[in-house]
Amino acid sequence: MAVTLGEAAGNGKMLMQNELTKMLKPKIEQLAAVLQKAKTENRFVLVRFHHDADGISATFALSEVLRFFAQQQNSAVYTVKDAIRDLSVVAHEEKPLITLLDFGMNAESAEGLNLIKAGGIELIVIDHHPPSKEAMGIPDFYLTPWEFSNENDTSRYVAGYLVAEVAVACGGDGDKCRKYAKTACAGDKSDLMDSDDEDKKRALVLDYLAANSGYGNNLKFYKTVLKNDELFQSMYTQAIEKIDDAAERAMKSMKERKFGDGKIYLVELERLVKKGEFPNRSKITTRIFEKLKSDKPAIVIGTGKRMIILRVNDAAVEMGAGANKIAEMVSGSMGDFVESGGGHVRAGAIKVKEGFVDSVVNAILKDLTRGIG
Repeated sequence: MAVTLGEAAGNGKMLMQNELTKMLKPKIEQLAAVLQKAKTENRFVLVRFHHDADGISATFALSEVLRFFAQQQNSAVYTVKDAIRDLSVVAHEEKPLITLLDFGMNAESAEGLNLIKAGGIELIVIDHHPPSKEAMGIPDFYLTPWEFSNENDTSRYVAGYLVAEVAVACGGDGDKCRKYAKTACAGDKSDLMDSDDEDKKRALVLDYLAANSGYGNNLKFYKTVLKNDELFQSMYTQAIEKIDDAAERAMKSMKERKFGDGKIYLVELERLVKKGEFPNRSKITTRIFEKLKSDKPAIVIGTGKRMIILRVNDAAVEMGAGANKIAEMVSGSMGDFVESGGGHVRAGAIKVKEGFVDSVVNAILKDLTRGIG
């Protein structure tokens, strides 16, 4: 199902209106009703949010319309350990509600989700990553764009945007919610909404803070940093310096391949990145891409042990080599080795089984040099 980006609704009911958001609207309104009822009944709400700009922005949006206890989640998987910790938090609360933002719909999270349900706890999951059918069947309520679309760029409907729409449906301030949604898009390199320089700076600072913070209720601190101009600028400067340093080191071993009258740049990132530390592979790849400004076709491919990151410029997109198209192509031709892949035309990612990254990259190179379009 093709989804065309629509204009902002501007009517106070939806931040955006297009084919997909119209299909999402009943689910958004259903979730808004659940949350408003929980607020009216003064229920204890535990929100666990993913530790990046998208997850944090989603939680900011929700905080505009609901009071809750927040916990940062430093993994994309909701583990059994996470579930047991949350069960202990809500054990003595009457009719508690647990809400997971920007993670938790993958197959690896199913065991943890099942424990929450076995404990008789009402569960909401709002996530934009490709879900597993098993996980989708567990929460009492869920919101995912993948329920209505299976296009490669469906993930661009980021969690921050989805929660912002729920907040607006709850009566939240549209301008504030739009700002949170734009920051979320900037953080996840989504082109769903036009993010300006300030959105991108906020997203980078939030990512930097989250990467350097452990588990816990960090939401109030994050808001404090964003309001403190001097501290915010200091954080931003540190984040940029770390990204630039990592990008410069990565570029020393960068390899080049011809691509029409342009180039493909191959960057090995595994040795430069430590799990959970800043910057991650995506940010390093993006910075390298920004440094390699060219009017000719250019594609940067960053690789880790199980991940391939894609960044594509306008000239390469015009040749038919959009990142989402590359991900779709290799998912079809290398399906036995590719676990998932997607993105939008200028940025994408492919998750690969361990030991097969080089094989998948070689397949991408062959298709690109042959003419993906």
